[in-house]
Amino acid sequence: MYNLNENFQLDEKVKMLISDMEKELKSKDTELESKEQEIDKLKNEVEYLKSIILNKNKKIFGKSSEKFEYNQLSIFNEAEVEATCDPGKAELEQEEIKYTRNKPSKKNGKKDTLANLKRVVIHHKLEDGEKDCGNCSGEMECIGTSSKEIVKYKPAELTVEEHITYTYACKEKCEDNQGKINIISTKAPNTLLHKSMASNEILSHVIALKYIYALPLHRQESYFKMLGLPLSRQTLSNWIIATANEFKIVYEIMKEELVKRNYVQADETTLKVLEKSGGESRSKHYMWLYKTGTDIDPIILYEYQKTRSGSNPKNFLHGFKGILQTDGYQGYNAVLDVYLYFCLSHIRRKFYEIIEPLSEEARKESIAYKGFIYCEKLYEIEKSLRKNYKEKNDYFEIRYKERLEKSAPVIDEFINFISINLPNTLGGSALGKALVYAQNHIGSFKETFLKDGSLEIDTNAAERAIKYFVIGRKNWLFCKNKNGADSSSIIYSIIETARANNLMVEKYLTFLIDTLSNTVNPDKETLMRVMPWSKILPDDLRIPKKVIPAS
Repeated sequence: MYNLNENFQLDEKVKMLISDMEKELKSKDTELESKEQEIDKLKNEVEYLKSIILNKNKKIFGKSSEKFEYNQLSIFNEAEVEATCDPGKAELEQEEIKYTRNKPSKKNGKKDTLANLKRVVIHHKLEDGEKDCGNCSGEMECIGTSSKEIVKYKPAELTVEEHITYTYACKEKCEDNQGKINIISTKAPNTLLHKSMASNEILSHVIALKYIYALPLHRQESYFKMLGLPLSRQTLSNWIIATANEFKIVYEIMKEELVKRNYVQADETTLKVLEKSGGESRSKHYMWLYKTGTDIDPIILYEYQKTRSGSNPKNFLHGFKGILQTDGYQGYNAVLDVYLYFCLSHIRRKFYEIIEPLSEEARKESIAYKGFIYCEKLYEIEKSLRKNYKEKNDYFEIRYKERLEKSAPVIDEFINFISINLPNTLGGSALGKALVYAQNHIGSFKETFLKDGSLEIDTNAAERAIKYFVIGRKNWLFCKNKNGADSSSIIYSIIETARANNLMVEKYLTFLIDTLSNTVNPDKETLMRVMPWSKILPDDLRIPKKVIPAS
C-alpha cells in the first residue's frame, strides 16, 4: 500500500540534498571565479615582467632604429578587426617599404666629395732637357694628360704671436708751444679674454673639441701637450667658463627671440653634477632643451636645472604664447598661456618596444604590430609630402590640405582600432599600457595636427638636437659644478643653433668671439647681425650646398 508519509519524507530529503548541492555548486562557482581572477592577475604580472625583461634586453642588445625592412604596411586585412569598422572606409593598401642609403654615383661620387675643398693643381711636365727621345734624339711632344686626385692633410700647429706695441710722443712743437706732450700708442689685436694668453681661435677650437667632438678636457690636455703646449685641465676649464660668461648676452637675445615664435618643441635629459664635497649628487639634475618648431631660422636653447619640476619650463617660457610640443610629460602642464601638442613618435615607440624582440611571424600576429603600422602609415604620408613639396613656397598650406585628405582617415581608423582592442587587453601588460597611452594622447594630437600644416608630426628634431649633449655626456660623464653646467648650456645653445642654421660651427665661433672682442657694450641691434640665423653673415661661414655635377 502506498505510504504517503514516507514519500513526503523522501521528497524533503531529496530537496535538502538538491539544496545542499546547489549551495556547494554556488560555493565552487565563487571559488572558481576567485581562482580565475587570481589567474588573470598572475597573467598580468607575468606579461608585465616579460615586457620589462624584453625592454631591458632590447635596450642592452637591440637596435635603436624603429624601422623594419620587410612588408611593414601589409596587415590591414584581418576580418575580425575590420568587420567592426566603418565599411565605408577604404582599407589601407599593402605597401612594401625599403630603406636604402643614398650613395653617390660611381662616375661623380669622388668629385662630389671633394667639391668643397681648396684645390691645388700641380702639373708634372718634362723640362726642356728631358724631352729628347732616347731612340732618335728628336724632341718629344705632349699627346695627352691624365689626372690623379689625392687629399692632403696639414697637421695642426701652434705658434706664438708676440705683439709689441709702440708709443710715440711729440717732444718738439707740442712741448714747446703747449707745455704738454701729445702721446699715442699702437694697439695689439683685441682678444675675448684680455688677460689670458688664449687667442680667439684657440678658444673656439677648445670649445669645438669638447662640445662638438665630445673630447673631454683630460684628453685635450694630452692633445695640446703633443702639440708642444702644456695646458692643464684647470686652465682649459677656466677658458671655457670665461668664454661662456661673455656669451651670456648672446644667449639672452636668443631666448628673447625664441619666446616670440608661435611654435616651440621641448625635451629634457638627465645630467650628473658633482656636489661641493666632490661626490656625485644623489638627486638627478636635468638639462632642458627648447627648440623652435620649424626649420625657418631655427633657435635651440639648453637650460640647466637641478630638478624636473614643471616650474622650470614655466619660468623659461614666460611670455611665450603659442603651441608647445612635448613628449607628454605632465610637468609641461605648468606652462601658462600655451596650447600643448603631443608627439606621435612616443605613441609609436610604445608599440615598437613590444614587437621589436619578437620573431617576424609572431610580430605580424601581434596587436601591437598593427598599432605600430598605423603610426608608420602616418609617417609615410609625411615622408612623401617632404619629398614632393618641401621646396615649394606654399609647402605648409599643401601639407595642411594633404593631411586632411590622407592622414585624417588613418587617425580615425587608429582611434577605432584602439577602442576595439583596449577592453580585451590585460591592463597591466605592455600592450595594455601602450593602448591606454595611445588613447590618452591620440585625440588631442589629431585635433592640433590637422589644424596647421607648419606643425611637425613629432619632436624628433628636438631629440636630435639633445642627442649631441647626450653623446658628449657619455664622454665627459659629469659637470664638476653648477658653473660648469650653466656654461655648457650656454655653449651648447650657440653651437646647436649654428649647426641648425647650416654654419661651419668652429669658424662661426671664432667670428662671434672676434665680434665680441672688438665691440664695447654691444647693443641688441649690433648682436642681431651676428646671430646664427642672420642673413648678412659672411658667406664663408656657411656650409656650401652640395655641388650638382653637370650632366
